[in-house]
Amino acid sequence: MKTVCFILCFIVCISINSLSGQVVKIYPIPSYNVLVESSAIFQEMLPSFNKAKREIKIHIIPSLKSDSIPCFAEVTIYSLDHQTVLGPYTVNCGETLSVEIDDREWGVSVTSNTPVDVSVWVDTSSKLKERTGSLVQSKEQEICNPD
Repeated sequence: MKTVCFILCFIVCISINSLSGQVVKIYPIPSYNVLVESSAIFQEMLPSFNKAKREIKIHIIPSLKSDSIPCFAEVTIYSLDHQTVLGPYTVNCGETLSVEIDDREWGVSVTSNTPVDVSVWVDTSSKLKERTGSLVQSKEQEICNPD
């Protein structure tokens, strides 16, 4: 009975998806210069072993070189455990959105009325630089101030 119910639900979902005529593609994070014609989803495919806070970055550029069409995308960032949703943010073409995230797995939904090229990646270097800089400074103080 459970199998029949599952198969029935699966067929209904496929039917509804085919009627809408729009397939939302899923890309891994990181992804660079992905053509998004209407909407796309980006998801971390591997768990993060970095327990520090990180920044997820989304960069939008126009796919078509036209000054007459406004170019922007709506971006929503969400944890894959469905506990946190950040946004939606409006990102203009040529801009990079940076949002601090924790060690959970995250996804990004991008929607645009015009074709855009989207890059999504996670940056840990800025936080690492802050920590390394403070560590080097404290080591210098220890060396310069013998007790």
